[in-house]
Amino acid sequence: MVSNTRINKIGENIAARGGEITPEELEQLQLFRTSFSKPLVDVFNITREIADKVHQSSILAFRLKRIDTIINKLSREKEMDLSRMGDIGGIRCIFYNEAEVYKAKELIEKTFESGGKTRDYIKEIHRDIGYKSIHMYVKDPVSQKRIEIQLRTRNHHNWATLIEITDLLYDLRLKELGFESNKKFGQFHALMSSDKELTKEEAELIYEVLDKYNFITVLSDTFRKNNAEVKKRWSDENKKNSFFLIEASKTQIPNLKSFRTFEEAEHAYFEKYKENSSAEIVLTSIKKPNFKQISVAYANYILSYHTFMSDIRPILQVLAIEALEDKNINKFEKIFKTYEDLIANLILEVISETADLFFNRMDKNKIIIIGRTNKMNKLQEREIIKKIDLKIREFQRTHHEFILEIEENIPKGYFKKKKVEKFLKKHNERIANIIMSKEIKFENLI
Repeated sequence: MVSNTRINKIGENIAARGGEITPEELEQLQLFRTSFSKPLVDVFNITREIADKVHQSSILAFRLKRIDTIINKLSREKEMDLSRMGDIGGIRCIFYNEAEVYKAKELIEKTFESGGKTRDYIKEIHRDIGYKSIHMYVKDPVSQKRIEIQLRTRNHHNWATLIEITDLLYDLRLKELGFESNKKFGQFHALMSSDKELTKEEAELIYEVLDKYNFITVLSDTFRKNNAEVKKRWSDENKKNSFFLIEASKTQIPNLKSFRTFEEAEHAYFEKYKENSSAEIVLTSIKKPNFKQISVAYANYILSYHTFMSDIRPILQVLAIEALEDKNINKFEKIFKTYEDLIANLILEVISETADLFFNRMDKNKIIIIGRTNKMNKLQEREIIKKIDLKIREFQRTHHEFILEIEENIPKGYFKKKKVEKFLKKHNERIANIIMSKEIKFENLI
């Protein structure tokens, strides 16, 4: 056990050196971190029972704060005593809506002794980029160590992980440094987190970022690259294990490794950290581990799925219609091509979002061969085909409605009308080309 006096001195030294740490200090910092392991697991188990009372499908995960994140925080907040850092052990609870979040908050307050001030970033948004979550601090009943519990909705969580994905793929620090570190991306994420109806100027700012940073293509290519391989890696893991080490990378397939005990997982994490202190590695435990749960809880590490691809679709549709209304055909075509790129990637997602399937290969007749992570009987196969068919039909319906709206807004002038009609005639061909460029071919989906 490292004394508070000693651990605070280590924190001061790290801050004074701008983040540098000696091997001896690293070993003692690790002892300090792992002293939260049992309190964290014990509080997690109690919190899991509370979450089940709120909603059986809630997602719970916990983690010890990463070593590099601790060091970065000490470098930013130089006056902080390391012994009083309140989020060394953290639990995240993800619910469907705010009513469930506040019900869980009430039950947690009744169950645990408070370990510090609750920060409600739902009612009072945190920082300029719109972070939304409730941060509670409770005391482990036995050790009295402080554990942080974060409560958020799925929408809040999707937005928060999108920021972390953006940070990783574009080498930014929006999560740590906030709005000012990159104003355009900061405004983009703030608007994407907002529940209010966007103004025309705000929607155009979102499009400007999508276009400037090729955001849709970068995200979708990353997700598609990772999807099949990460699912295969997941299928190879022991399903009885509930502790996971996930290593994210913007250039390599994320690594996913499961462990039987927390101690085994923590040892593997520390060894990996010593090998590469800048690696994006998290050690976590999921309440009911399956690929969908872990993909939602750690979308920023798994990098194979995110709701953003669906969330951005109506914004592009509105912008395309507004461009037609303004008779700005060049702008309309540019926005619509971005929409087509999105559509192509959403088509690919329809199958891949089914957790038991992944793209395997394509035969000589351009027929997609779907791989399975688990053995299926005929009934299970029929159910999956039915789900995919329903989603494709809904996708076709909403897309058809959008095209009809476009046709209603085509300018009446002869030349502009002919230009738009000619452009739309090649719509299916352009989508097919996008999909074929990604080495997958679908027919008659639109």
